[in-house]
Amino acid sequence: MENLVIEVDMRQNDELKKNAAGRLRREGFIPAVLYGLNKNPVCIKVDAKKFKELSKGKRTTSLVFDMKINGAKKSKKEAVLLKDIQRAPISREFAHLDFLRIEMEKEVETVVPIVIINEENSLGVKEEGGVLQHGMRELNILCLPKDIPEKIELDAINMGMGDVLKVSSIEVGENIKILSDSSEVVVSIIHPTHLKVEEEAAVEEEAAVEEEEKEPEIVGKEKKEDKEKKEEK
Repeated sequence: MENLVIEVDMRQNDELKKNAAGRLRREGFIPAVLYGLNKNPVCIKVDAKKFKELSKGKRTTSLVFDMKINGAKKSKKEAVLLKDIQRAPISREFAHLDFLRIEMEKEVETVVPIVIINEENSLGVKEEGGVLQHGMRELNILCLPKDIPEKIELDAINMGMGDVLKVSSIEVGENIKILSDSSEVVVSIIHPTHLKVEEEAAVEEEAAVEEEEKEPEIVGKEKKEDKEKKEEK
């Protein structure tokens, strides 16, 4: 896949001050940082509208860009990987971007989304009344930047009740190495009652954790009361 081309701007000193990020977003920019390859990090800003147009319909991370930084001493393009995205909690708009400098001839570690197709039409769901349960939605991989796939697509059409698909079952190109634990469950089809039991167990476990967190306070209080009684004697 050909690298996307993007131009960004260096952030000025007044754009690095406290609360400046919010002002940048209101002005139509996304605050961002570029780091990697043992070079100093660079604080940049990305035109939000242009970035949305570039990334529309594509995976949200692991995009590879040829980046030119306006305002930098050396304005030559650099190959960069979109490493991380932060979004606003309510609007889900882009709030911050992390870019990693890369070398196109060297492998990079990244994540790609897992997409399950035929969920509702799978044997276990459509004919056996099961529920499809996702275990993980991203896959950790290692490959050359040019070989990073848009997504890993898995077909659930032949999965029946009780079937489990693990990372070890995923087939990728020979140029891609899977780093995720091979024993991890990607997707499974379970009976609805099992799902209910799991949900109830999760609630009970959460309640138990909360109770344990309270316990040290009670013990501490008891010790304090015992100490006070001894001092009275």
